[in-house]
Amino acid sequence: MKKSILKKIFTLGILALTCVFFIGVSGCKQVLIPNGIITIINECGLAVDIFLGGEYKFYLENDETKSIEDLADGTYELEAHRKGTGEFVSRETLDVIFNRIYTWSVWSSASIKIINKYGETLSIYGDDIYAGELVDQAESTMENVPYGDRKLAAKTSDETVVATTTISVLVDLLYEWTINK
Repeated sequence: MKKSILKKIFTLGILALTCVFFIGVSGCKQVLIPNGIITIINECGLAVDIFLGGEYKFYLENDETKSIEDLADGTYELEAHRKGTGEFVSRETLDVIFNRIYTWSVWSSASIKIINKYGETLSIYGDDIYAGELVDQAESTMENVPYGDRKLAAKTSDETVVATTTISVLVDLLYEWTINK
């Protein structure tokens, strides 16, 4: 008699756990990613037109993000052009596979070479953001500098500003700033 009661309790316990499991599962929603998705982030400093396989998709303002969804498996070429001008900014080729999310960040290809001839190590700032230390008689290059006016500053170890400049980054060139005493 004792065994049959324990057997009934065990069976009811299993049944209760099974019910809880199915109730829990039925309340969950499965998230499906439709084919491939490419998320594009514009960090180049100006508005750009986005093309997929030569076809215009949309434009992105600077610091804006949009996605192209439901892409079949395959290789896709993305291009960014200055908005409304057709002037090339950046290109990326992606191999899209089902149920994957890809990210492409649009940057400029402009660079700024900074040469320190000040006589001591300087802290370098780009648009008021610390970019690193540069020892005397050395040079460093800031890569993928966004288009637009870029404000640069050099400070000594006691935070004294010893040099500033503004460089208008208009095209993908290597710009140069030499800091002299």
